[in-house]
Amino acid sequence: MLQDYKEALNFGTDAWTSPNSKAYVAVTVHYEVDGVPQCLLLDIAEVARSHTGLNLAIAFAKILEDFGIKNKLELAGDIEREENEMERDNVSDEDVDDDEEGLVDFREEMTEAEIAELDATLRKIAYAVKDSTTILLPEWNVIIQRQGIASKAARQEPLSLRVMPCDVTTRWNSTYDMLVFALEYRQVIDEITGNRDMKLRKYEVQSDEWEIAEQLCAVLKIFKDATLFFSRSTPNLAKVIPAMDRIDRELATGAISSRYLPSIQAALVMGKKLLNKYYNMTDHSEVYRIAMVLHPQHKLEYFKNTGWQPDWIKAARQIVEDEFNRAYADLEVASNVPASTNTSSAKARQDSENIFDNLPECAPLSTTSAVKNELKAYLNTKIKDAPDPLKWWYEHRIEYPRLSRMALNYLSIPATSVDVERVFSKGRLVLSHIRNHLSVDSTRGLMCLSAWKAVKLPEVSKNEEVDKDWDFDTY
Repeated sequence: MLQDYKEALNFGTDAWTSPNSKAYVAVTVHYEVDGVPQCLLLDIAEVARSHTGLNLAIAFAKILEDFGIKNKLELAGDIEREENEMERDNVSDEDVDDDEEGLVDFREEMTEAEIAELDATLRKIAYAVKDSTTILLPEWNVIIQRQGIASKAARQEPLSLRVMPCDVTTRWNSTYDMLVFALEYRQVIDEITGNRDMKLRKYEVQSDEWEIAEQLCAVLKIFKDATLFFSRSTPNLAKVIPAMDRIDRELATGAISSRYLPSIQAALVMGKKLLNKYYNMTDHSEVYRIAMVLHPQHKLEYFKNTGWQPDWIKAARQIVEDEFNRAYADLEVASNVPASTNTSSAKARQDSENIFDNLPECAPLSTTSAVKNELKAYLNTKIKDAPDPLKWWYEHRIEYPRLSRMALNYLSIPATSVDVERVFSKGRLVLSHIRNHLSVDSTRGLMCLSAWKAVKLPEVSKNEEVDKDWDFDTY
C-alpha cells in the first residue's frame, strides 16, 4: 500500500521506555487520500542503546528499508553534521543576552520561592489526602458532603466527591489542573488544613497564596488550551506559527500588566524567553514557512499582518518558489488538451512562411511559463476561507495541478507527535502488571497488529508469496 503511494509520506517518531524497562522507538506514517489526512502506526522497535540522534536515525532508516519505502525519505546532509550544528546552536543560545525590549525583568523583585512553595504545599495536601485512606480521605469526603448540603440549600451546584489531582513533573498541565481543582475546592482545603486534629496546619494556604494561585491559573490556561488543541489529529504544520504567536502575545501582555503580582510577571518574562528560543528553531526548517504560504487562508498575508520584515517575507516566498521549482515544476500532469493537437498546431505554425504566425509575443505559453504562472496565480489571489486546507487543495487540484500536489504533501505533515504518544499510551495497556515479562517481539506484534486491523489494507492474492519470517531483530 505505502510502496504504491505516489505522493510524499510524512513520518512521526518518538522514544519510550516501557514499564518493563525496554527502550522502544515508534514510527507513524502520515499521508492524505482524496484530501483526507490518514495516520498509521508503521512499526515499533527496540533500540537498546543510547538514544542519540544518530542511533535513532539508523533505527528509523532500518524500519523504512524493511517496509520498502526508504526511497520516500530525503536525507539532507550528514546526520552527525546536523547533530553538531544543533549542539553549537544550543551553546550559542546560552551566551546570547535574550532580554527583550519593553519587558522588565522582575526576577530581582520576586521571592523565588513564592510560586514553588505554593505548588509544593498543594502537592503535599493532594498526596496526604490520597494516601491517608482511613483518616484524611474520609474527613475530606465528609467536608465535601457537608458543603454539598449547604450548596443545595442555596440552590448552587454541589461539589463532586473527588480528590485533588497531583502535580506530576512529567505530565503536561498537571500544575494547571491542580490549581483549577484547588480554587474550586478552596473551602474544603481551608477547612481540612485548619482542623488541628488532621495535623495539616503547616499546609494552610494563606490569602496572598490563594491570590498567586488565581493569577497563575489564569496565565497557564493558554498552555492547557494549546495542549488540548494540538492533541487532536487535525492540526497540521501550518497551525504551529500562529499558535506560537498567540502564546507570545499573551505572555508579553501579561508580563507588563499591573494586574499581576511581581512573581507572576517574572514567570511570564522567563516563559516568553523560553518560547522565543523554540520559536527561533522553526528557522532551522523551511517546512513551517512553506506550509504557511501554501495555506490558502494565510499565504503571505499572515506574515504581513503580524509585522514580519519585508526581507523575511521575500525570503519565505523565495523558499516556496525554490522548492516548487526543484521538486514539482517538472511533474507530469494530465492535460485537458490532447498532446497530438498541441503537436500538430505547433508544427503548422513552424511550417508557415508568414512571419506573423511565429511572433514570440503571440506564441502559446511554454510549459515553464505555465508552471510559473500557476504558482504566481495562487500567490496573487486573495486569501480564502479554508478551515480545511487539505480539502480546499483537493477541490482545486485541476486549477493548480502541480502546486496542489506540493500543498497536499506539506499540509499533511502533523503539527506534533501526538499520534506516536497515543501508541505509547496503548503500550501501557498492553504491558499491564500481569504481563510485565512480555517479550519485545510479542509487544511489537500485539501493538502493530492492533493498529493495522483498524486500517483497510489491500488483500494478498493466493498466488502472492507471503513473508512468514517477519524480522523481529533488535535495531
